[in-house]
Amino acid sequence: MASGSEGDDGGISLDIDDVHMLLQFQRRSPSYVSDLFSDLRDGSRLLDLLEVMSGQSMKRQRGRGVFQQRANVETALDFLKKKSIKLVNINIPDITDGRPSIILGLVWTIILRCHVSKTPDSFK
Repeated sequence: MASGSEGDDGGISLDIDDVHMLLQFQRRSPSYVSDLFSDLRDGSRLLDLLEVMSGQSMKRQRGRGVFQQRANVETALDFLKKKSIKLVNINIPDITDGRPSIILGLVWTIILRCHVSKTPDSFK
């Protein structure tokens, strides 16, 4: 759909690039991932990814403690489950421990659901 076009409900539809820019504008600094396995451990960047992919804002725990990390990862996994995305053998400790095979599987599942799916707005 073209950027800024009118949707079926009369609202303005945004493409993924527009949503990404809006989310970055709302937050003061964009998220960067230099090491996928360590950077997703706290759940914050995982929530950033899901916000960009879905266009929905997600609550997150501030802070760097174990409790906040686990809560953020749990929020992300719960969001995916609510969207009927199968998460086979993906648990909170797998992400917070930075297990490469689990994280790669999770990211691949998100990519398949959002970009390879035949239906538009897969996360909505």
